Amino acid sequence: MAEIFVSYTSKDRDWAFWIGQELEKIGHVPHLHDWEVSGGGNIMAWMDERADKAEHVLCVVSSGYLEQPYSALERHGAQWAAASTRPNFLLPVFVESCEAPILMAPLKRCDLHGLNEADARARLDAFLKPAVKPMGPVRFPGTGTNIGNGTPPPTIPVVFPGDARAISNIPINIPRHFLGREDDLAAIRQALSSGGGCAAITALHGLRGVGKTVLAAAYAGRHSRDYRATWWIRAETEPTMRADLVGLGVQLRWVEADSPEQRSIATVLDRLLVEGEGILLIYDNAIGPKELTKFLPVGPGMHAIITSNAANFGAIAARIEIKFWPKEIGADFLIARTNTKELDATLGLSEMLGGLPLAHEQAAAYCERTGCAIASYASKFAASPRKVLDDPTAAPEQYHNGLTVSKTFALAINEASKLHSDAFRLLLHVSLLAPVPIPLYFFSEGREALGEDFPILRNSNDLDEAVAALRAFALIDRELIRDEQHPSIVTDCVSVHRLIRQVALAYCGAELREIIGWTSIRIMAEVYPVGVIRQKPEVWPRARRLDAIASALVGQESALPVGAAVSNYRIIVVASKVQILNQLASYRQSVLDDYTEARRYFELALMINERELGDDSPFEGIGLNNLASLLHDQGNSAEARTYYERAVQFFEKKVGTSAPDFATSLANLGSVQMSLAEYTAAQSCFERSLAILEKALHANDPRIATVLHQLGFLLSTQGESASGQAYLQRAIAIFEEAFGLDHPYVAASLASLGGSAMDEGDLGRARGLLERALALRQKALGPNHSDTAMSLNDFGVLLQREGDYVEARSYLELALGIVDGKLGRDHPTTQRFASNVASGLDRLKLPEEAEGIRTKFRLTENTSPSR
Repeated sequence: MAEIFVSYTSKDRDWAFWIGQELEKIGHVPHLHDWEVSGGGNIMAWMDERADKAEHVLCVVSSGYLEQPYSALERHGAQWAAASTRPNFLLPVFVESCEAPILMAPLKRCDLHGLNEADARARLDAFLKPAVKPMGPVRFPGTGTNIGNGTPPPTIPVVFPGDARAISNIPINIPRHFLGREDDLAAIRQALSSGGGCAAITALHGLRGVGKTVLAAAYAGRHSRDYRATWWIRAETEPTMRADLVGLGVQLRWVEADSPEQRSIATVLDRLLVEGEGILLIYDNAIGPKELTKFLPVGPGMHAIITSNAANFGAIAARIEIKFWPKEIGADFLIARTNTKELDATLGLSEMLGGLPLAHEQAAAYCERTGCAIASYASKFAASPRKVLDDPTAAPEQYHNGLTVSKTFALAINEASKLHSDAFRLLLHVSLLAPVPIPLYFFSEGREALGEDFPILRNSNDLDEAVAALRAFALIDRELIRDEQHPSIVTDCVSVHRLIRQVALAYCGAELREIIGWTSIRIMAEVYPVGVIRQKPEVWPRARRLDAIASALVGQESALPVGAAVSNYRIIVVASKVQILNQLASYRQSVLDDYTEARRYFELALMINERELGDDSPFEGIGLNNLASLLHDQGNSAEARTYYERAVQFFEKKVGTSAPDFATSLANLGSVQMSLAEYTAAQSCFERSLAILEKALHANDPRIATVLHQLGFLLSTQGESASGQAYLQRAIAIFEEAFGLDHPYVAASLASLGGSAMDEGDLGRARGLLERALALRQKALGPNHSDTAMSLNDFGVLLQREGDYVEARSYLELALGIVDGKLGRDHPTTQRFASNVASGLDRLKLPEEAEGIRTKFRLTENTSPSR
């Protein structure tokens, strides 16, 4: 029998303890060394001292460990042991097959890897017996026990990954119906498998109640056989982290239960740095990386999962965002949990609950307890969401300490408010806006525009810090949103989950809601682009991003400030609302090609203006012009003329006949006169308008270009091609300078210029101009815009004049299909395009198809083909 000091590498701890047990079974007394070196200590000097004092030393090392970059000390130790002439050194035991001739060739090897237990024991016994010679008793370092006196110190039980004796303290019971997280479990597995022998750490972050804690516990349970210890650490506070780490040390017999905590913590962290292989640590509900780092060892081979509401763990962990259930998964859960047959109702309720697992579990528990049907619960939720979300009888323990949804979020809001005084107000602002991503510039530019009238955020840094405080508790999401049509344009946005919105608004009184609503209207009037179609195309993404938010703010009748004390403020809010309505309508008319919604907004703006601001409001003339423009686009020229005439009278009275607004309204009247074939009157309006604008404005003002275009188009269609083309070329030059080469206004003038060239018979020049106009409209407005249809028709007519009737047919029919859907069958433009198609079919000798078009579109003899 021999006393043997078994020294092992951190990767091979379990092998060493198994070998210790086998040594004990064949009559030897093994002692596995205790680590007594603090972080930064001289490990080799400590090893030398212990080896000199031991009776026999057996080194356990695997080739897998020796191949790692962090194993330099062990490689040095193995070489030193092999070359040592010390009589107490046994030859190293290599527990894996390997090819390492420099280290291994001179040594007698015991290859235990891949053998069954009986063969491994026999081979180990045969290897060790010749080398061991009994020696006199010596004191084993650090144990207080004399080696050889018959009373060896107790050995630590060997635990391999998957062993029934593996240590675990997982406190969470996995729900019976654990659904929809297979991808997340796979992502955790991938993150923890990417350490390459180093520590692998992943952070699960997301909204409270999304199931991060349950997911971490599920992963630990599913992969328990991969670890010799899975240990849960309550990471909310430093005391709980310290206590749970000490508990791990006691279970692993690294420290005594009654040892001083400070020394025990240091020992456990040191041991984890060296012996963390095969251990999974779960740090649940961590506040942030700053609070966690000093209790997070990064030893080789150790795995750790962090759960947190915060997302800022990128410096220390692979982040995995845990998202909400799709409504289908939520419905599956409700069905399985309640055994209901209400399939449609479960889908609807899951959508109402926003995919939040905590809310689904709470709903299921309520229905199970009361016998309430899913559809009935959904009705209760819709009627009083706060009451339902705060039902204390349905608070599931496995989700966030048994708190209800309402209390869970209320606590988070309270904690965020401690970090930043404006956090709650910012959350309310976002919650009261449309449930879409809200651009952060809405708040930063709003603060700059409103100054002291803006109730929160003193500077731009305050905005970032308030957002950070809310993100620390997963109350708000921050993301970059790419524009749908221009992916290079990204907007920094925030958004709030619908249930957080419900909880936040429950703590917001009616008066505060109104104040925030009025403030948001004033901000929107400042940040929404004025006259979108008159802006460069790169401004349009701003309108797209703000459109749903602005529509929700002003699209319906709402209460306005009342009382003498707020009369001036009321005027400001009403004027802002009217301005936004006009801009939204213009955007729909010119860019979205949505005349129905545009008309609703124009009429609402005009009605509010007349009711609240009176006849003296400058918006009166703007509203009349806008509505007339829409009626004109819809083909209702007679009614449009009435509104244009009223607008001219308004501006003549309010601003005078030398003002640009009067000149613009005069040109608008001319445009409708031209469509009514009142060419002389139209030309007079255009020329008078142009004279006023050229006197009042800079020569390159786009408003001048608009009248130049109108006058040039009129002259070109009346046979004055040279004069008309000169005006059109001037208009193109101004538009290009003001808006860039790709603007729809440029395309419109190019199309008119190309049409004039075609009428002159210059088909080659016309082709170049019309092709460019079509390309610009397709790019800026999309393939299905009515203006794009104009260019398709123009190009089809050109092909007809070139004699290519087959190719012309495809362009003309495509144009007709667009305007038929956008403008209606009886619109003058639709009638004209249909006539062009019928004429082309006649040329192709397809009389039945031509007659079918004439019948379908009720074409009269007066309807003749034209561009």
